[in-house]
Amino acid sequence: MGYEVHIIREGQGAISLAEWRDYVAGDPEMQADDFLNPTFRAGKPTAWELIGASVWVPYSKNGRHGRYARFYHQYDRVTVPDPDEEILGKMLLVAHALRARVQGADGEYFDEDNAAPAGMPTGPTWADREYRVFQTFASAEAAKPLLAALARQGMVPLGSSDTGQVAFDPSFANNQLTSKFTVKLPLADFERGSQVLADLNEDAVNQANPNHYLFKASDEELFELLVKPDEWSSFDVALASQLLRRRGRDITPDTLRLLRQHRLTELTQPEPAQDFWIGGGYVSAMFGGVIGLFIGYHLYTHRKQLPDGRRVYAYSDRDRTHGVRIFVLSIVMLTLYTGLTILQYAATE
Repeated sequence: MGYEVHIIREGQGAISLAEWRDYVAGDPEMQADDFLNPTFRAGKPTAWELIGASVWVPYSKNGRHGRYARFYHQYDRVTVPDPDEEILGKMLLVAHALRARVQGADGEYFDEDNAAPAGMPTGPTWADREYRVFQTFASAEAAKPLLAALARQGMVPLGSSDTGQVAFDPSFANNQLTSKFTVKLPLADFERGSQVLADLNEDAVNQANPNHYLFKASDEELFELLVKPDEWSSFDVALASQLLRRRGRDITPDTLRLLRQHRLTELTQPEPAQDFWIGGGYVSAMFGGVIGLFIGYHLYTHRKQLPDGRRVYAYSDRDRTHGVRIFVLSIVMLTLYTGLTILQYAATE
């Protein structure tokens, strides 16, 4: 039996056969194919009827060695046997449309980071796979064109809603309350994904509203926007580039690449010394405070993501060393205070 991956819905009711057929009918890439696998009865050829089956027509390997990208509706879910990365990309898009999730036979979810299918062959396509945030959108609806375009190029994007909140951040730098939709890609796909994104923006830029605020921006402001594309939307970056060309102030790709590389070098530098949090961490640790554990762990492990998808340690070696000491001291003091409390309690009994 092959490795099966399912599109399932949790807590919102099952995916009915009628709903699945409605989706297939409305998706131009899907084709209903209920009659499959010819068999013989009484020496005469007939067909085995499999209700709810369909084929993903654009799949690049359809027809090779008898293989097709077939989706089966069964047991209130949609199942695909032995999907490769290209098919998984389509499954993620279908799941998003059905407000469902993509789950492997062993219970792992493919819309989570580093969800490798345990039952599939372990090759370079899944080994060493780590997803990073590629683009953020205000809503899932706004991300649909990019998700579809990436999937058509054989990539497997992951989309998820994110409130922007973290469990604990001593610097409070990430204490955001704005919900957003993130699209993630493996680091190896960032360059191809960027080209797909640029192609998508080309048509939109040509139809840009003349009242867009960038039309009033100075050349210097537009140049700065191009050098810092991670701080702006991809549409704004594409529009800024076109506006500079219209003004005869275009910048060559090599020059732009060098400027962005210089900025990446600056971004790799550690954050300013965290003396305030280091002092607070030691004080908390000495009194057996749990907060010291969090501060020490954060100082030592926290990384920041660069615009090219790489992650580097956010704090200097000095601050990270203090983080380790705070973490260890917190554990020792917390254990000591807990032991003394237990002994005092036992003595009063």
